[in-house]
Amino acid sequence: MKSAAFIDAMAHVFNVPHKTMITYTRFLKEAGLLTTGARGVNAPHMTSLDAARVTIALLSSDSPGQAAERVKRFGAIPFCPSFEKSWPWYQNIGLDGFKAIFEGETLEEVLAFLFDRVEALGVEGAAIWFSEHVFHLRINDFKVLAELVRWKTENKKPVGEIVVPFRGDPFDNARHSTIKGHISTTREILSLKFFEVGFQLSSLNKSPGFDSKGYPIWGRD
Repeated sequence: MKSAAFIDAMAHVFNVPHKTMITYTRFLKEAGLLTTGARGVNAPHMTSLDAARVTIALLSSDSPGQAAERVKRFGAIPFCPSFEKSWPWYQNIGLDGFKAIFEGETLEEVLAFLFDRVEALGVEGAAIWFSEHVFHLRINDFKVLAELVRWKTENKKPVGEIVVPFRGDPFDNARHSTIKGHISTTREILSLKFFEVGFQLSSLNKSPGFDSKGYPIWGRD
């Protein structure tokens, strides 16, 4: 998938205005955080890491102007097997549980792994994989905390959360700008988005891209 189709697909999947998505990707490209190269038929294909960084930008920032700094800050934070909250229903998946499901160490690496499931497993295989590993993603900007979350159930009823936390330092102002804490914002996406984006990126995707109004665009790979 080339850049234009990538922008169309990401705007459609995340229900973001097309012009807004163009601005987000422009800031990320200018910062060297997205794949760039020749134009036209020689243009490079966008990658699962590109999708991961756009996702992080959308969930961790209030505006496109913050995108590059937030992706640099949040993308590099590692999985924290010892992180806990005082909530009785909050359960860290633990290092063994993490390694049994995911590949990668940082938030952007793990998200890229999730977006790559369709290409790696095929559509049917990925659908089965995601049905067995239903994780949503939520990011709290001020806390520099990202969490992949799935419900812990008993007798088919939710009794808690099994969480894959990625925790950064909110006060690491030597390398990053201060995140204002007056309004602490948490944004999230549902697990289906991982499959949707992965399908759009996959070479198995034979469907068209989408324009800013959600209409299909044929022949723009």
